[in-house]
Amino acid sequence: MSFSELIPADIGTHAALAICAFAFISGMARGFSGFGAAMIFMPLASSVAAPRLVAALLLIIDFVAAAPLLPGAWRQADHKPTAIIVAGALVGVPVGTYFLSRLDPVTTRWIISGFVSALLLLLLSGWRYRGKDHAVLSVGIGALSGFCAGLAQTGGPAIGWAGQLRPRLRAPISFCSSVRAISFPS
Repeated sequence: MSFSELIPADIGTHAALAICAFAFISGMARGFSGFGAAMIFMPLASSVAAPRLVAALLLIIDFVAAAPLLPGAWRQADHKPTAIIVAGALVGVPVGTYFLSRLDPVTTRWIISGFVSALLLLLLSGWRYRGKDHAVLSVGIGALSGFCAGLAQTGGPAIGWAGQLRPRLRAPISFCSSVRAISFPS
């Protein structure tokens, strides 16, 4: 089997090489920071291929990268808030996956780019939630993360922002990202 036989018929060689370059760049970012690969890979790769294809590709890549992290993250996680977030994700992932399967690829690309841009601006603004912990807020963050994971494999940023919002959630960030990659395939 040759390399060209592994490429889907609707993807040209140049697009496949571009996707490989985007994967390398996003993998470097993940290697240095521990997160962020999806925020780089999905907007770039979905500009040259169908979002469904690149979301599935990122799911496979993320699974391979996250699986070894799961045992350590499980030991460090605060299980109660993590379970609440996962409950929200259980609702959000199927909804996001539904939209990924039904929306026009151009619309999906704009949603992905808009979400990544909005979250980047929110993170850069430095805004922090200073209120009390609420289960409803945690379920909402989980649902948003799940929706983004189902639509574009970008569920980690919502959880990451939640970790900046609320110090109790810092430990489960890597656990939730690992669970999203392993337990909620699109």
